[in-house]
Amino acid sequence: MTYATSQIDDGAQFVKSWDRSDTEERPARPVQQSAPLLETRNARMKKLLVDLEPIAMSDSTALIQGESGTGKEVIARFIHLSSQRHRGPFVGVNCASLPEGVLDSELFGHERGAFTGAVRQRPGRFEMAEAGTLFLDEIGSAPLRVQLPLLRVLQERQYERLGGTRTLTADVRVLAASNIDLEQCVKDGTFRDDLFYRLNILPVRLPALRERPEDIPLFIDHFLQQTRSATGHAVEGIDVEVEQILRSYPWPGNIRQLSNTLERMIVLSRSPRLGVVDVPVEILHWRDDEELIALGNGVTYWEARSRFDRRFLTHALERHNGVVSHVAEAIGMSRKNLYARLDNLRIDVQQFRR
Repeated sequence: MTYATSQIDDGAQFVKSWDRSDTEERPARPVQQSAPLLETRNARMKKLLVDLEPIAMSDSTALIQGESGTGKEVIARFIHLSSQRHRGPFVGVNCASLPEGVLDSELFGHERGAFTGAVRQRPGRFEMAEAGTLFLDEIGSAPLRVQLPLLRVLQERQYERLGGTRTLTADVRVLAASNIDLEQCVKDGTFRDDLFYRLNILPVRLPALRERPEDIPLFIDHFLQQTRSATGHAVEGIDVEVEQILRSYPWPGNIRQLSNTLERMIVLSRSPRLGVVDVPVEILHWRDDEELIALGNGVTYWEARSRFDRRFLTHALERHNGVVSHVAEAIGMSRKNLYARLDNLRIDVQQFRR
């Protein structure tokens, strides 16, 4: 297999394209797809991506931990595509989305007559992932009664279908992910300690988006292009002020929330460029005045005042559709002084006009 590599800043090398003319020469390397998580300016993420290389080449179990929306499945697929098992299937199961009585059947399969409604034999996810990778998402939600047979598969590579007596062998690499603290779950008695240690052989911890704000512009560019292609909306870009707002927001839903927010802004925008008027109110005004005062140690009076004025005036312009005379009258300010302040804050009135 012939590869062309591209270096992401000073991090590891990742494959941009490949020629399938020689498929047996060596295992595949990570293909840099559209997933923006694979592009980073953040030092911690660069190190993580470098560490993924030996993790991918190992066949040991890896546990990917991080908040919801940080890209755990993206990393799991990245590991799979970089591994010796890349020609095998990548099979995922969300442990939190299935009722307790269904998860074991999903994982291990069942024989005909194993329970009411089991009218035929059905393979489980372990069988479906044979010679490939099984991704157990939200593993912390797996009930205790399923954790024991799961531990057995990881240790002995053997299991039986529900209602069956024949022992099957699992040739599967297992990757697990959790958005909750599994160590705390072990202390609380809701997760087996032996299973935790078995899963946590190769730990991978993803940072939250608020811990890597320098990557937000990269994500913005990616999601703008992605949403333009998907929706056909001709949005050229975003204003600098909007980028600053998005960078300062804490993003509790992380990359997934940023993607959904940008899609919403693009679909609803009436301008070729996204402006402050397009930013959802809950993001634009997330930091109230009390929080701003509490930040006194790190924010100067003039910066705090500028933030307040920008918020106040953009809200007024939005309410009055960008008509400056109406805004001036509503807030008790002369048009001359209002124009001067808008110019000082670099607020473009045109973007508020409907």
